[in-house]
Amino acid sequence: DIFIVNGHVYPEADRIGGRYGYEQPKVLYRNLGNGRFEDVSKRAGPGVAAKKAARGAAFGDLFNSGRQDVVVNNMNDSPTLLHDCAPSAGHSLVVQLIGTRSNRSAIGARVTVQLAGRRLIDEVRSGGSFCSQSDLRIHTGLGVRTRADRIEVAWPSGTRDAVAAIDADQLVVIREGSGVVRREPLVRRALAACGQH
Repeated sequence: DIFIVNGHVYPEADRIGGRYGYEQPKVLYRNLGNGRFEDVSKRAGPGVAAKKAARGAAFGDLFNSGRQDVVVNNMNDSPTLLHDCAPSAGHSLVVQLIGTRSNRSAIGARVTVQLAGRRLIDEVRSGGSFCSQSDLRIHTGLGVRTRADRIEVAWPSGTRDAVAAIDADQLVVIREGSGVVRREPLVRRALAACGQH
């Protein structure tokens, strides 16, 4: 998916007129999985539609719910927290890496999740948006699948780890050279984060 925040650099832009003012709506594109994206901004809720002079966004699973949350930095305003509480049949997997020979945060590690003949690839990276730091954990949406066939980690040190048959809806912590060292379910926390018990 692609999420875009923006805002003009000068508050005076509203007085000048034109197509874009100082505060602008956010834009959300959903990945259709076939190389194409769909603009879902108008149906993504009031938090996305609200116009702000945004300067950066950080992404992560703040509540360990298996869903990506977004914190948006707004100019001369409080930040915006976007959290998806809508019911979903989809499953996910959150992977946290701990480097031993590589840097402890595993920045630069590549994670490949194999899922029913598909390979979903992501990298641990720092930064990514202006004045923002996203979660260093890898979040992978599994759709209706309840298990990943295999997780492979290519560490910055050149070593590799692999784990087979990982159930969905959990946080999996992988330590370089040791494999999975901790698992933590996500589902119960998802309900608590949205005020449901």
